[in-house]
Amino acid sequence: MSADAVTSGSAVTAVQTANAVLPLPQPLHLGAMTVTRREYAGVRVASADGLVGSAYCLSREAPMTEIVDRLVAGHAIGRDSDDPALVWEGMLRGSAIVGRVGLVRRAIGLVDVALWDIAAQRAKRPAWELLGAQPGPRETMLVAAYPTPDRPIEAVVHEVVEQAAEGWPLVKISRAADPAYMGELIRALNRELPAACGLVVDVGFGWRDADAALAEIRAWGDIELAWLEDPLLPEDVAGCARIRRETGLTVSVGDEVTDPSVLRALVSEGAVDVLRIDVIAVGGLTPARELRDWCAERGVPVSCHVYPEVSVHLGAGVETFNRRAAGNPYDPSPLLTLGGPSFDGGLATAPRAPGLGFTLRDEHFAFGG
Repeated sequence: MSADAVTSGSAVTAVQTANAVLPLPQPLHLGAMTVTRREYAGVRVASADGLVGSAYCLSREAPMTEIVDRLVAGHAIGRDSDDPALVWEGMLRGSAIVGRVGLVRRAIGLVDVALWDIAAQRAKRPAWELLGAQPGPRETMLVAAYPTPDRPIEAVVHEVVEQAAEGWPLVKISRAADPAYMGELIRALNRELPAACGLVVDVGFGWRDADAALAEIRAWGDIELAWLEDPLLPEDVAGCARIRRETGLTVSVGDEVTDPSVLRALVSEGAVDVLRIDVIAVGGLTPARELRDWCAERGVPVSCHVYPEVSVHLGAGVETFNRRAAGNPYDPSPLLTLGGPSFDGGLATAPRAPGLGFTLRDEHFAFGG
């Protein structure tokens, strides 16, 4: 890197991190996981000319900010924020000895997203333009409920149908481990949901193998789904393909995957109808854009896992929790940001402001300096 690049206005001068922790009103059960609180890692990247880019992610109780600080930030500082892809390469190679996938890749993803924010601000263009996406609204999936067998089916149905009436084209519920309960719940939702609203069931990698999955799906009985999400660990490509083949259900996989080769294998081996991409986990907007374009060449639709403030700029499917002003009981991330996409009739529209069009609220993220 030349001295001119280091001292130019576009040089990265600082990478700041902060955590935000918000308790949930009641524990959530998703697959083998129990969630009692939501912890988020926030990143702000600054350039010499005074621009600031923002990013955040669910930490999943991992030390994300420490990883950014110790393993990633130093490979971004001094580099040219006008070229996020080049900085991404430097961050990946600089930390390669400790991790090209996993938590380090997530940390790279946080900084990469903030760099795209800066680059688009400097270009005075929304990030979706720089990323080659179109300005139109994106179909959005609402995470509507986390049912458990101790919740009456009628209560869950009411919760989901009430939200579906807002116009969401897809609503998602998590899998409850009781097959009889789950089958009855899905059939009740099939009867009560608006015709234009599809139902997604998120298994959260909850089945150990394809045999267990097929047995439980059969126990659900006669049901209809828009798609079945993350039935197995995503590395079990053959098992996911078998579930898709033997059930005839539409299958989507990819949440939390940090290794793009796993996502490509799911598509190449016919294991998914819809590829899920977690923009932060996969390493940021730089690799997510490549995956989006690669899937488009193969006619496979992409749906993004949460972080709608970022994923809306890819032009793919968007996922969100309810954006009610008072928050929702499952994920309070809508309370953490200012700006971002607008939601209307189940569609998300990316902001036209320069950059990503959102900032992190200081009352939740205590950035130093």
